[in-house]
Amino acid sequence: DTPRHTVPGIMRCTYLLIPCDDSTPVRELTIDAEQDKGDADLKSHLTTHFSEGTVDPKAVEKQLGGLSNAMDLSVLEQGTVETFPLTRPSASNGMSSVNFYLDECGVLKNQPRNARASQLAVECGHNAPFHGDIFVAREVTGASGRKLVDFRMEDMSSSAAWMKSAAQANYEHHLATKKMHDQMGDSFQHVNLSDHGDNLTGGSFDNYSWTQSTEEVEVRVPIPATMKARDVDVVFNVRKLRAGLKGQAPLLDGELGGSVRPDECTWSIAGSGAERHLLISMEKQTEGRWTACLEGETNATGASDAES
Repeated sequence: DTPRHTVPGIMRCTYLLIPCDDSTPVRELTIDAEQDKGDADLKSHLTTHFSEGTVDPKAVEKQLGGLSNAMDLSVLEQGTVETFPLTRPSASNGMSSVNFYLDECGVLKNQPRNARASQLAVECGHNAPFHGDIFVAREVTGASGRKLVDFRMEDMSSSAAWMKSAAQANYEHHLATKKMHDQMGDSFQHVNLSDHGDNLTGGSFDNYSWTQSTEEVEVRVPIPATMKARDVDVVFNVRKLRAGLKGQAPLLDGELGGSVRPDECTWSIAGSGAERHLLISMEKQTEGRWTACLEGETNATGASDAES
Protein backbone atom coordinates (compact mmCIF):
# COMPACT_ATOMS: atom_id res chain seq x y z
CA ASP A 1 0.00 0.00 0.00
CA THR A 2 1.07 3.58 -0.68
CA PRO A 3 2.12 5.34 2.56
CA ARG A 4 -0.63 7.79 3.46
CA HIS A 5 1.71 10.77 3.84
CA THR A 6 2.84 10.40 0.21
CA VAL A 7 -0.72 10.90 -1.06
CA PRO A 8 -1.37 14.41 -2.48
CA GLY A 9 -3.00 16.63 0.13
CA ILE A 10 -1.68 14.53 3.03
CA MET A 11 1.28 15.64 5.13
CA ARG A 12 3.05 13.95 8.03
CA CYS A 13 3.19 16.40 10.94
CA THR A 14 4.94 16.25 14.30
CA TYR A 15 3.20 17.12 17.55
CA LEU A 16 4.00 16.60 21.24
CA LEU A 17 2.60 14.63 24.14
CA ILE A 18 3.17 16.10 27.61
CA PRO A 19 2.25 13.27 30.03
CA CYS A 20 0.73 14.29 33.35
CA ASP A 21 3.24 11.96 35.02
CA ASP A 22 6.33 14.15 35.45
CA SER A 23 8.59 11.07 35.42
CA THR A 24 7.53 10.27 31.85
CA PRO A 25 9.43 12.22 29.16
CA VAL A 26 7.72 14.53 26.69
CA ARG A 27 7.40 12.67 23.37
CA GLU A 28 7.32 13.63 19.72
CA LEU A 29 4.51 11.93 17.79
CA THR A 30 3.44 12.10 14.15
CA ILE A 31 0.16 12.05 12.28
CA ASP A 32 -0.68 11.94 8.57
CA ALA A 33 -3.25 14.71 8.22
CA GLU A 34 -5.32 16.14 5.38
CA GLN A 35 -4.01 19.67 4.96
CA ASP A 36 -7.33 21.30 4.15
CA LYS A 37 -8.93 20.04 7.36
CA GLY A 38 -6.83 21.91 9.91
CA ASP A 39 -6.56 19.91 13.12
CA ALA A 40 -9.67 17.79 12.45
CA ASP A 41 -7.68 14.59 11.85
CA LEU A 42 -5.65 15.14 15.01
CA LYS A 43 -8.72 15.72 17.18
CA SER A 44 -10.38 12.62 15.75
CA HIS A 45 -7.23 10.61 16.45
CA LEU A 46 -7.00 11.83 20.07
CA THR A 47 -10.61 10.94 20.87
CA THR A 48 -9.60 7.34 21.60
CA HIS A 49 -6.90 8.47 24.03
CA PHE A 50 -9.34 10.64 25.95
CA SER A 51 -12.07 7.99 26.13
CA GLU A 52 -10.14 6.32 28.92
CA GLY A 53 -11.06 6.92 32.57
CA THR A 54 -14.25 7.09 34.60
CA VAL A 55 -16.14 10.23 35.54
CA ASP A 56 -16.47 10.87 39.29
CA PRO A 57 -20.09 11.80 40.17
CA LYS A 58 -18.87 13.98 43.07
CA ALA A 59 -16.59 15.95 40.72
CA VAL A 60 -19.52 16.45 38.32
CA GLU A 61 -21.70 17.74 41.16
CA LYS A 62 -18.97 20.15 42.25
CA GLN A 63 -18.72 21.61 38.74
CA LEU A 64 -22.37 21.55 37.68
CA GLY A 65 -24.31 21.66 40.94
CA GLY A 66 -27.91 20.49 40.65
CA LEU A 67 -27.63 20.05 36.88
CA SER A 68 -25.56 16.91 37.48
CA ASN A 69 -28.65 14.99 38.62
CA ALA A 70 -30.08 15.00 35.10
CA MET A 71 -26.88 14.03 33.30
CA ASP A 72 -25.96 10.71 31.74
CA LEU A 73 -22.38 10.37 32.99
CA SER A 74 -21.54 7.77 30.34
CA VAL A 75 -21.80 10.52 27.71
CA LEU A 76 -18.96 12.36 29.44
CA GLU A 77 -16.71 9.30 29.12
CA GLN A 78 -16.92 8.96 25.34
CA GLY A 79 -13.81 11.04 24.74
CA THR A 80 -14.24 14.72 23.90
CA VAL A 81 -11.21 16.73 22.80
CA GLU A 82 -11.00 20.31 24.05
CA THR A 83 -8.74 22.83 22.32
CA PHE A 84 -7.04 25.57 24.33
CA PRO A 85 -5.12 28.20 22.29
CA LEU A 86 -1.77 29.07 23.85
CA THR A 87 -1.30 31.67 21.14
CA ARG A 88 -3.66 32.81 18.41
CA PRO A 89 -2.86 33.56 14.77
CA SER A 90 -1.74 37.12 14.09
CA ALA A 91 0.29 39.08 11.57
CA SER A 92 3.29 39.13 13.92
CA ASN A 93 3.54 35.32 14.15
CA GLY A 94 2.84 34.43 10.52
CA MET A 95 -0.81 33.54 11.26
CA SER A 96 0.19 30.48 13.28
CA SER A 97 -1.40 29.19 16.45
CA VAL A 98 -0.12 26.75 19.07
CA ASN A 99 -2.83 24.76 20.82
CA PHE A 100 -3.25 22.42 23.75
CA TYR A 101 -5.45 19.39 23.15
CA LEU A 102 -6.87 17.93 26.34
CA ASP A 103 -9.62 15.75 27.74
CA GLU A 104 -12.63 18.03 28.16
CA CYS A 105 -13.71 15.90 31.12
CA GLY A 106 -10.25 15.49 32.65
CA VAL A 107 -11.21 17.35 35.82
CA LEU A 108 -14.40 15.29 36.14
CA LYS A 109 -12.28 12.14 35.92
CA ASN A 110 -10.04 13.42 38.73
CA GLN A 111 -7.01 13.33 36.48
CA PRO A 112 -3.88 14.74 38.16
CA ARG A 113 -2.59 18.21 37.41
CA ASN A 114 -0.16 18.39 34.53
CA ALA A 115 2.60 20.56 36.02
CA ARG A 116 4.69 20.88 32.84
CA ALA A 117 1.75 21.86 30.65
CA SER A 118 0.49 24.31 33.28
CA GLN A 119 3.92 25.97 33.44
CA LEU A 120 4.07 26.24 29.65
CA ALA A 121 0.71 28.01 29.72
CA VAL A 122 2.00 30.45 32.37
CA GLU A 123 4.99 31.31 30.18
CA CYS A 124 2.53 32.20 27.42
CA GLY A 125 0.61 34.54 29.72
CA HIS A 126 -2.16 32.15 30.82
CA ASN A 127 -2.74 30.90 34.33
CA ALA A 128 -5.07 27.92 34.38
CA PRO A 129 -4.45 24.44 35.79
CA PHE A 130 -4.38 21.66 33.20
CA HIS A 131 -5.13 18.07 34.09
CA GLY A 132 -4.27 14.75 32.49
CA ASP A 133 -2.16 14.18 29.39
CA ILE A 134 -1.82 17.24 27.15
CA PHE A 135 -0.98 17.23 23.45
CA VAL A 136 0.54 20.28 21.71
CA ALA A 137 0.29 21.06 18.00
CA ARG A 138 0.65 24.03 15.67
CA GLU A 139 -1.65 25.29 12.91
CA VAL A 140 -1.06 27.89 10.22
CA THR A 141 -3.91 29.87 8.67
CA GLY A 142 -3.54 30.77 5.01
CA ALA A 143 -5.61 31.65 1.97
CA SER A 144 -6.63 28.01 1.52
CA GLY A 145 -7.63 27.54 5.18
CA ARG A 146 -5.93 26.02 8.23
CA LYS A 147 -3.29 23.30 8.14
CA LEU A 148 -1.18 21.45 10.67
CA VAL A 149 2.57 22.07 10.69
CA ASP A 150 5.35 20.61 12.82
CA PHE A 151 5.66 21.39 16.53
CA ARG A 152 8.82 19.74 17.84
CA MET A 153 10.68 19.30 21.10
CA GLU A 154 12.82 22.38 20.56
CA ASP A 155 9.65 24.47 20.33
CA MET A 156 9.11 23.87 24.06
CA SER A 157 12.07 26.13 24.86
CA SER A 158 11.28 29.46 26.51
CA SER A 159 13.55 31.06 23.90
CA ALA A 160 11.41 29.78 21.00
CA ALA A 161 10.18 32.64 18.81
CA TRP A 162 6.50 31.68 19.09
CA MET A 163 6.62 31.79 22.89
CA LYS A 164 8.34 35.17 22.99
CA SER A 165 5.59 36.65 20.85
CA ALA A 166 2.66 34.77 22.46
CA ALA A 167 1.37 37.67 24.61
CA GLN A 168 1.54 40.12 21.69
CA ALA A 169 -0.18 37.68 19.33
CA ASN A 170 -3.00 37.12 21.81
CA TYR A 171 -3.43 40.87 22.22
CA GLU A 172 -3.54 41.40 18.43
CA HIS A 173 -6.24 38.74 18.23
CA HIS A 174 -8.20 40.54 20.94
CA LEU A 175 -7.95 43.85 19.05
CA ALA A 176 -9.06 42.21 15.80
CA THR A 177 -12.07 40.64 17.51
CA LYS A 178 -12.99 43.96 19.14
CA LYS A 179 -12.71 45.73 15.78
CA MET A 180 -15.05 43.20 14.20
CA HIS A 181 -17.46 43.64 17.10
CA ASP A 182 -17.41 47.42 16.70
CA GLN A 183 -17.93 47.19 12.93
CA MET A 184 -20.80 44.70 13.10
CA GLY A 185 -22.47 46.19 16.16
CA ASP A 186 -25.76 44.52 17.01
CA SER A 187 -25.39 41.98 14.20
CA PHE A 188 -22.22 40.68 15.85
CA GLN A 189 -24.06 40.23 19.13
CA HIS A 190 -26.91 38.48 17.37
CA VAL A 191 -24.52 35.78 16.19
CA ASN A 192 -23.69 35.01 19.81
CA LEU A 193 -27.21 35.19 21.19
CA SER A 194 -28.44 31.82 19.95
CA ASP A 195 -32.17 31.71 20.74
CA HIS A 196 -32.09 34.69 23.09
CA GLY A 197 -33.53 37.82 21.55
CA ASP A 198 -32.46 40.19 24.31
CA ASN A 199 -29.27 42.22 24.34
CA LEU A 200 -26.37 40.50 26.14
CA THR A 201 -24.34 43.63 26.76
CA GLY A 202 -21.98 43.94 29.70
CA GLY A 203 -20.81 47.03 31.51
CA SER A 204 -17.91 49.42 32.14
CA PHE A 205 -16.75 50.72 35.52
CA ASP A 206 -13.78 52.58 36.98
CA ASN A 207 -11.86 49.40 37.80
CA TYR A 208 -13.07 46.89 35.20
CA SER A 209 -15.27 46.22 32.18
CA TRP A 210 -17.11 43.07 31.13
CA THR A 211 -18.89 41.47 28.21
CA GLN A 212 -20.77 38.21 27.82
CA SER A 213 -22.13 35.62 25.44
CA THR A 214 -24.74 33.04 26.41
CA GLU A 215 -21.91 30.71 27.49
CA GLU A 216 -19.10 32.91 28.80
CA VAL A 217 -18.29 36.09 30.70
CA GLU A 218 -15.14 38.05 29.87
CA VAL A 219 -13.73 40.61 32.30
CA ARG A 220 -10.96 43.15 31.65
CA VAL A 221 -9.14 44.75 34.57
CA PRO A 222 -6.55 47.51 33.88
CA ILE A 223 -3.18 46.84 35.51
CA PRO A 224 0.19 48.67 35.51
CA ALA A 225 2.26 48.29 32.34
CA THR A 226 5.09 46.53 34.20
CA MET A 227 2.93 43.74 35.65
CA LYS A 228 3.54 40.14 34.54
CA ALA A 229 1.70 36.88 35.11
CA ARG A 230 3.73 36.09 38.23
CA ASP A 231 2.49 39.34 39.83
CA VAL A 232 -1.20 38.44 39.50
CA ASP A 233 -3.47 36.52 41.88
CA VAL A 234 -6.87 35.27 40.69
CA VAL A 235 -9.19 32.93 42.60
CA PHE A 236 -12.34 31.42 41.07
CA ASN A 237 -15.25 29.96 43.03
CA VAL A 238 -18.67 28.85 41.78
CA ARG A 239 -20.26 32.18 42.76
CA LYS A 240 -17.31 34.38 43.66
CA LEU A 241 -14.34 36.06 41.94
CA ARG A 242 -11.27 37.64 43.52
CA ALA A 243 -8.58 39.17 41.31
CA GLY A 244 -5.70 41.54 41.82
CA LEU A 245 -1.99 41.93 42.32
CA LYS A 246 -0.07 39.87 44.87
CA GLY A 247 0.53 41.68 48.14
CA GLN A 248 -2.12 44.32 47.40
CA ALA A 249 -5.84 44.70 48.07
CA PRO A 250 -7.95 42.89 45.42
CA LEU A 251 -8.99 44.90 42.38
CA LEU A 252 -12.13 42.76 42.17
CA ASP A 253 -13.69 40.82 45.05
CA GLY A 254 -17.35 39.90 45.13
CA GLU A 255 -20.25 37.61 44.44
CA LEU A 256 -20.77 36.84 40.75
CA GLY A 257 -23.98 37.52 38.88
CA GLY A 258 -24.36 33.81 38.19
CA SER A 259 -22.65 30.47 38.69
CA VAL A 260 -19.48 29.48 36.82
CA ARG A 261 -17.39 26.34 36.40
CA PRO A 262 -14.17 27.18 38.29
CA ASP A 263 -12.01 24.61 36.53
CA GLU A 264 -13.10 25.98 33.14
CA CYS A 265 -12.20 29.58 34.05
CA THR A 266 -8.91 31.10 32.88
CA TRP A 267 -7.00 34.35 32.96
CA SER A 268 -4.18 35.92 30.99
CA ILE A 269 -2.40 39.26 30.60
CA ALA A 270 -2.93 41.22 27.39
CA GLY A 271 -1.97 44.57 25.95
CA SER A 272 0.99 46.83 26.66
CA GLY A 273 1.61 50.27 28.09
CA ALA A 274 -1.60 52.06 29.01
CA GLU A 275 -3.60 49.20 27.47
CA ARG A 276 -2.14 46.53 29.78
CA HIS A 277 -4.93 44.53 31.38
CA LEU A 278 -5.89 41.32 33.09
CA LEU A 279 -8.22 39.31 30.85
CA ILE A 280 -10.49 36.92 32.76
CA SER A 281 -12.71 34.35 31.01
CA MET A 282 -15.38 32.46 32.96
CA GLU A 283 -17.61 29.68 31.65
CA LYS A 284 -21.20 29.88 32.85
CA GLN A 285 -22.72 26.79 34.45
CA THR A 286 -25.99 27.51 32.66
CA GLU A 287 -26.36 29.26 29.32
CA GLY A 288 -28.21 32.52 29.52
CA ARG A 289 -27.95 36.21 30.32
CA TRP A 290 -26.43 37.82 33.41
CA THR A 291 -27.75 41.26 34.35
CA ALA A 292 -24.51 42.09 36.20
CA CYS A 293 -21.03 40.65 36.49
CA LEU A 294 -20.81 41.30 40.24
CA GLU A 295 -23.94 41.43 42.38
CA GLY A 296 -25.17 44.87 43.35
CA GLU A 297 -23.43 46.78 40.55
CA THR A 298 -25.33 48.63 37.85
CA ASN A 299 -24.21 47.58 34.38
CA ALA A 300 -24.40 49.26 30.98
CA THR A 301 -27.99 48.12 30.41
CA GLY A 302 -29.14 49.79 33.62
CA ALA A 303 -29.92 46.61 35.57
CA SER A 304 -28.73 46.32 39.14
CA ASP A 305 -29.67 42.83 40.31
CA ALA A 306 -27.91 39.77 38.96
CA GLU A 307 -29.63 36.78 37.52
CA SER A 308 -28.54 33.31 38.56
